[in-house]
Amino acid sequence: MKKNRTNHTRGFTLIELLVVIAIIAILIALLLPAVQQAREAARRSQCKNSMKQIGLAMHNYHDAFNTLPPGYITKTPCSSAALWSGCNQGELGVYGWATFLLPYIDQAPLYNLLNAGSVTLDQNLANATVRQALQSPMPVFLCPSDPGPNLNDFASASDNYDFNVTDGTTAYQIARSDYVMMANAWDSTTPPVYAISYGPAHGVGYANSSIRFRDILDGSSNTILVGERAYIYKGANKIGGANVIGFSASNNVQSSSYARKGNGMAVLGLTYNGINAVAGAEHDVRGFSSNHVGGAHFVFCDGSVHFLSENIDYKRGTVSVATHVQDIDSTFQRLAVRDDGQVVGEF
Repeated sequence: MKKNRTNHTRGFTLIELLVVIAIIAILIALLLPAVQQAREAARRSQCKNSMKQIGLAMHNYHDAFNTLPPGYITKTPCSSAALWSGCNQGELGVYGWATFLLPYIDQAPLYNLLNAGSVTLDQNLANATVRQALQSPMPVFLCPSDPGPNLNDFASASDNYDFNVTDGTTAYQIARSDYVMMANAWDSTTPPVYAISYGPAHGVGYANSSIRFRDILDGSSNTILVGERAYIYKGANKIGGANVIGFSASNNVQSSSYARKGNGMAVLGLTYNGINAVAGAEHDVRGFSSNHVGGAHFVFCDGSVHFLSENIDYKRGTVSVATHVQDIDSTFQRLAVRDDGQVVGEF
């Protein structure tokens, strides 16, 4: 007599299922860092390409006007003790260097809309249509590794920096940027002769600057033009980033003894404390930083882009030596100024 046999399909046991899940988890843990590194490599490449566009735009601007764009435009530059009180009052409608590059980065319509030669920034802010354009982020000015917002809402009450802008009555946030023009190797931009003399700026961009390539005595390949500044540094520290178009220092927004000079940091940078330094609100917003591991990108005056290590040779210069560029004795400071006449060396 033939016996009927029933085939039974055997399933996974609980132990086997747990082993499979554990193996998958291990594989994911092994692959995740590689995926993150690949993504960061892509972000770094995009950031570098954006900075190359900025460098090319700078050269095109120079070809057209025989000068680099001014760091920012001001009606009352802080050039003497007599003008110090006027500088302290702030000034509405200050345009930064990026405004003048707009026609050279495929933003001619925005440049024409701003009409920067005839209409001040505060007047444009009062116009809802133009204000909306000013609040539209531009990818060429944003590092994809920076998790900051599209609009710059940075304000440091302790150090009197407010990167918001105003139309004279209302403060607004405008599009954020992660790139600032190099102003100087110390802790000042175009400072006044007041109490002590800070001396002239030796970078390539400052108040009403008009630096030509022939003025870059150290060589365009040895002088920084633009560098990175993160809005959010290392995922937690809020530094402030920069503003794309400019700033508007007004006592309606702040009562600062550094109204224009301080807010000039919205579009300018200094070597203060080196690269990726976290030394306090005032110093952070003046310097250069990025969320790339180990350093930040910089455009040099020859249009090349270099990644400089946060461990680059750097010694903080003091205000008292600001008039003596020959006294600079660190690589980062030498790269920051255009006319110290020293050999830079490897960087």
